[in-house]
Amino acid sequence: MSDINAVADVEDDGKHLASTKRISTINLMEGMYVQELDRPWVETPFLFQGFKLEKQREIEILQELCEYVYINVELGVDAPDVYHRHDPSRKVTMQEVVQVSKLPPPQTKYEDSTEVEHELEVAKDTYQKSQRLVDDLFSDIRNKGKLNVPAINEAVDEITDSVLRNPDAFMLLRQLKSKDTYSYSHAIDSCALAASFCRHLGFPKNELKDVAMGTLLLDVGKLKVPEGILDKNDRLTEEEFRLMQRHVTFGVEMLVGAGNIPKTTIEMVATHHERLNGKGYPQKLKGEAIPVSGRIAAIIDCYDAMTSERPYKKPVSAHDAIRELYKWRGNDFQEELVEQFIQCLGIYPTGTLVELNSGQVAIVLSQNRVRRLSPKLLLILNADKVPYEKPHILDLMKYEEETLSERLTIEHALDPVDFGIDPSDYYI
Repeated sequence: MSDINAVADVEDDGKHLASTKRISTINLMEGMYVQELDRPWVETPFLFQGFKLEKQREIEILQELCEYVYINVELGVDAPDVYHRHDPSRKVTMQEVVQVSKLPPPQTKYEDSTEVEHELEVAKDTYQKSQRLVDDLFSDIRNKGKLNVPAINEAVDEITDSVLRNPDAFMLLRQLKSKDTYSYSHAIDSCALAASFCRHLGFPKNELKDVAMGTLLLDVGKLKVPEGILDKNDRLTEEEFRLMQRHVTFGVEMLVGAGNIPKTTIEMVATHHERLNGKGYPQKLKGEAIPVSGRIAAIIDCYDAMTSERPYKKPVSAHDAIRELYKWRGNDFQEELVEQFIQCLGIYPTGTLVELNSGQVAIVLSQNRVRRLSPKLLLILNADKVPYEKPHILDLMKYEEETLSERLTIEHALDPVDFGIDPSDYYI
């Protein structure tokens, strides 16, 4: 069975049915039901995905943010027949994403120096220490209005050193997200993701740490935004949304005022909400006007936000978030960077629950840097979906090399909720 055939049965998620139409935002009108956008919902004031347009101002906001949207003609006003129904090119199948995983990786300077099982113990301590450092850091900003630069450097050094030894340990710890500590975990997890991505891209260590620091501080300006807006469980008003957007300016002001913050770090905070098509904020920069570090930050910030639990939304699985990013490539995010990010994380990111063609169920424990579709797994359920008395490790690549029996492949990702499983219970 080929790598492509192994996942060929994973098709479009069914969002785009005959009842949907893709239309330009200039053709929106009141009464239409907006089902999907050309960008992540989390980047808009429209809190809940799917709503009926009731005010002209809502249309104007969508026109500011999006080039096109999908409307559901069964739930709202239809568009004239001159607008075509769902564009098949919008469909993203796993075959496409698998092809991305087969692209030649960039020249890299880093190799894993520890096994994930060993690094995980160190990473747990680092993660807990980083949480305390970031907690203290944010408290200092909130109470004293200043950044503790030595504490920032200490947190970044601890995280990046672990990621450089083996990035999969921190990717597993990302599963421990809590909606009650989103700000802290988002900072730490984004920092680890940035370090892992820059490691994959072969950045020199000093540049890697500057980018990691930038992602740690992306949302530091939100500490000057009223908590009532940050935690609001309803659609933001236009005024609230504009204030929320000002967190970028607040953050840049804090970093510049602190001194001794790398230029790259400041650039990232300033541009992480800019978008390739010019529909971002605050400067509406477009294409190459956005620094590469800002383009990297945008991808990481969006991915981590999608896969995090918030007071008002459930997280998207890492596997589905990868497909969403791929769908937005070339529009919101630089295509080449999205493809490299997918290579970095793997088609089935570390921590994903998967089913094999044998029927066995496993957790992706670590990525194979050479063959992305053959990661190291932790087998937890047998083919009859009965838990093993003791979970055991299976390295798919070594299995292929050492046995002449039928090849084992990953069939598809699973939702842990369907099995009553919390993957972190098996490795934390």
